[in-house]
Amino acid sequence: MQTLRGILNFTRAAELGSFAAAAREFGISPVAVSQNISRLEQGLGVRLFARSTRALQLTPEGRAFLEQCKGPLAQLHAACKEVASDAQHAGGKLRVTIISPVAFLYLIPLLPKFFARYPEIQLELELSEDSTSLIANRFDVGIRVGALNDAAFVARPLGPLRLLICASPAYLAEHGAPTTLSELAAHATLQLQITGHEQATPFIVQTRSDGARSMQMLQLPARFVCNDFRGLLQACLDSIGIAQLPQPLALPALRKGQLKTLLLENMLEGWQLFIHYPSRKQLPARVRAFVDFCVEHFGGHADLSADVSEFAHSKSKHPLRATNATNAAPSE
Repeated sequence: MQTLRGILNFTRAAELGSFAAAAREFGISPVAVSQNISRLEQGLGVRLFARSTRALQLTPEGRAFLEQCKGPLAQLHAACKEVASDAQHAGGKLRVTIISPVAFLYLIPLLPKFFARYPEIQLELELSEDSTSLIANRFDVGIRVGALNDAAFVARPLGPLRLLICASPAYLAEHGAPTTLSELAAHATLQLQITGHEQATPFIVQTRSDGARSMQMLQLPARFVCNDFRGLLQACLDSIGIAQLPQPLALPALRKGQLKTLLLENMLEGWQLFIHYPSRKQLPARVRAFVDFCVEHFGGHADLSADVSEFAHSKSKHPLRATNATNAAPSE
């Protein structure tokens, strides 16, 4: 570092013809410039300047060294300029990982508008339900359920995300509807299998005891597992079994009467959909552009918090509570 500082001081002093002029440009004293150049000369073992009280002259070795330094310093200056431009200009490759339902329902339909606004961004999209891939594979942005416990990332809430237990009317007509969580074990279930995980994801439900709510993981025998929620949705529509599906994914089928919700009293509330990105003081413009675009265009979408009680198998409606805003992670 000391050598580089000396080279920079030397080249500017040579080009400007004085230590004082170089010192003003660097915001340091002429004495500091002189000392930095003296250390450089000592390290190189040659005199670069023939100093006098009247003038500052390059030695033959100094002139040769100055010519050799010009090319590399110009490359270094260009690299710094390019990095600074990338930080201010929304362009370049952007790597995003996102859960598949949100990708197909919200993000992918908006891509024409996104690319029209940011034509120089190259988007690389991975559809995955695995939150660890955000950190392990060095993605720029991730959209997941729940906040990452990692200080290196900022998590901004996009809205609540409920998981609904659903079945088709045909399945319920043939097999009946479970009325308690314990009865689910007697039914055919459809479960998410995250790639690389040994076991399928359990049903995640809410139970109440003495007025207190708690989360419970139900390990159930599965008739069908799939690593994509869309596969579970189709199997559920085809009356193969009971599935736990993200609310926005299930809503179109619920509104058409193709699915019914079950056990709404055990629906987990309070989960949030978050957009995660690295916690940096100088966030690249392409990351900032994508995050702001997502928050603007589908953050707080009405389908995330829509009342689904009217789609319950039972005629009695379950009053849904508003999602607790205190569960949201702090914004940047």
